[in-house]
Amino acid sequence: MRPDETIETVVPLYRKIYLDIKKQIQNNELKPEQKLPSEQYLCQKYNVSRITVRKALKLLTEERLVVTVQGKGSYVNAKKMIGKLDQIQGFSEFALSLDKKSETKILKREIIKNVDIARKLMLPDDADLIYIKRLSEIEKTPLGIDEAWLSAERFPDLLVNINSDSSLYEYLEQKYHELPANSYREISTSLPTAKQTSLLKLDKVIPLFEVNKTVYNQFDQPLEFSHYVVRGDEMTYIINSNVDGKFRLNSKK
Repeated sequence: MRPDETIETVVPLYRKIYLDIKKQIQNNELKPEQKLPSEQYLCQKYNVSRITVRKALKLLTEERLVVTVQGKGSYVNAKKMIGKLDQIQGFSEFALSLDKKSETKILKREIIKNVDIARKLMLPDDADLIYIKRLSEIEKTPLGIDEAWLSAERFPDLLVNINSDSSLYEYLEQKYHELPANSYREISTSLPTAKQTSLLKLDKVIPLFEVNKTVYNQFDQPLEFSHYVVRGDEMTYIINSNVDGKFRLNSKK
């Protein structure tokens, strides 16, 4: 597969089930302390095996959205972490939650050195860093440009194995058992450069959200630093005192 190849993202069945149930919990369709349907019912509803359902429930449990009581079943956690992982979910998961098709194109990937970013990741100044630059689209519309840096020593296979149809966070979870558990963001606005205008196929000057993000794993260690820009005409950043901030697509009239 060529690094610049664009392929429609494929999401495993268990993650589709996980995202569907998670969305129901966040939308309060499934309420705190409410019992989830049985594994047998979920198998029939999603037309999957019991193993697939259990993998989805395992993710919900690890995220503390669901608690399982032996012999009684699974329940929505009354002290659930609403929206926390939505804040740092990958682009493909974000698109899937909207029931929209997404595509990601890798523009560049290489090993570099960068003192400032190495320090953000709590690495030595001369550490080798994996650098990945991607263009993200929803329904054929370019929405954002993402640049990510990770430790090359810590994730030696990532540069070779990450592709246009790969979810970065899913790969880190499956290969290295690293879970994105928290993040810190700095958000500002900017006008697009000539290069950004070309990549995002803008026919007029449109303000961009500009975001610096540090993601931490389950041990509160820096996992990834990224910088990305998102089209301000297509996306809105929501801040709610009850939940974490998140992006949403602007509705079209």
